[in-house]
Amino acid sequence: MPRDRQRLTLESGPKLDLAKLIPSGAGKPGSHIQCVLTYGTGESIAAILKLSDYGGLLELSYQGYQQTFSLVSHPRHFGGLQWYAVCPKTGQRARVLYRPLGASSFASRYAWGRRAAYASQFLDPIGRAWRTKAKVKAALLGNEDPDEWDLPPKPKGMRWATYERWVARYDAAEESLDAQLVMAAARLMKRL
Repeated sequence: MPRDRQRLTLESGPKLDLAKLIPSGAGKPGSHIQCVLTYGTGESIAAILKLSDYGGLLELSYQGYQQTFSLVSHPRHFGGLQWYAVCPKTGQRARVLYRPLGASSFASRYAWGRRAAYASQFLDPIGRAWRTKAKVKAALLGNEDPDEWDLPPKPKGMRWATYERWVARYDAAEESLDAQLVMAAARLMKRL
């Protein structure tokens, strides 16, 4: 049975993923990156990243607020750097920062504690399976008609191994739905 929604969902507000803010190859020390992020709600956030040797700053401006984060980097195994923001509330490194609906500042997932949760935590097994199927379909659709395909074909340029992983996730969600249907039928049969 799903939990009652007494907490905010982390996905209800804007989310900042440093891996998407810093384009591939642009995370070199000495780089300055400026961008404006616009969300479906119409909210815009101006972000300025100033990267230096193994550190940097992330400055955000939104709705009259300004927030600054320290950035730290960690070398990757095959070269390059992985950048993290230092959460102002926990002091821990975070690649993704959240601002749930109604909050005035961004922080890591752990800073919100039990006040916020992921949307999937409020779903029952059937809802999670349907959500997984929708996510797989959205990832594979590309320019295809969504009503035409139950499971879209492999998009051009996608590796077969990647496509097969998506198909496996889709099939697992289908099997979960089938198992839930069998359990529901068994419960109905007991009542008769």
